[in-house]
Amino acid sequence: MIRINSIIFLTFCLVLGFYSCNSKHEQCEEMLKVEKVAFFTQKLNLTAHEAELFWPVYNDYWKRKNQILESKRTTMKFCAKNLEKMTDEEIIKYADEYVNFQKQESDLLVEFNEKFKQILTPSKVLMLYQTDYDFKTYLLQQIKNSGKK
Repeated sequence: MIRINSIIFLTFCLVLGFYSCNSKHEQCEEMLKVEKVAFFTQKLNLTAHEAELFWPVYNDYWKRKNQILESKRTTMKFCAKNLEKMTDEEIIKYADEYVNFQKQESDLLVEFNEKFKQILTPSKVLMLYQTDYDFKTYLLQQIKNSGKK
């Protein structure tokens, strides 16, 4: 019970801090990371041993996924700006690149799914994917609510 209350309190403090750091990007990133750890730890109910094994693997997964997403984002921004000037061959090339980014994300998930299964119980692996979705939804809701203030 104390653990859950501590996590809830920490999350509350982080949410408040998250909104107060508009110009401090690095601090916001760090606060968001701490909030994510608390959110996932609570939802997944990780034991100390599971957390010790899980977080380095998950952080590696997230780092590699973000590299793919950043490459995809850069490519898509370029395409949005230059689509009218592109030849059909260039358009096909960038469409193929987009599909390749999707495949890279899929391959990465397959790779790390195997790693997660070695660390977590099957139910916690599935809950991990649900928690990832829930956290994104939670963040979008926080952003939406911050605009109402």
